[in-house]
Amino acid sequence: MMKEILTEALKTVEKAYENPQSVDLDKIIQQLQEAKERYGDKGTMLENTITALIQAKNAIAHMETAEDYSPTMAFGQAHNALEQAIQSYENIDENRQ
Repeated sequence: MMKEILTEALKTVEKAYENPQSVDLDKIIQQLQEAKERYGDKGTMLENTITALIQAKNAIAHMETAEDYSPTMAFGQAHNALEQAIQSYENIDENRQ
C-alpha cells in the first residue's frame, strides 16, 4: 500500500513540475502524512519526503518569476526523496517473497 502511495506522489510531483497549476501537492502531502501515521516511518524517510514535498510546493510560487535554480532544486529533491522511499519499499516487498 505504501509503495502505491509513494508512486502516485512521484507522478504528482512530475506533473507539478511540468504544469504547476495542474495538481494539488497539499493533497499528496496530506496522504503521505496519514500513511506515515498509519504505517509508521522508516527512520525519518517519510518525514524527509514530506518536507521535500512541502519545499517543492512552496517553490511553485517562484517557478515563473525565479531567475535561479531554487524551484528546480526543490522539485529534484522531492523527486529523489520519493524514488528512495519507493526503492526502500520495493526491497521490503522482495524480501517478503
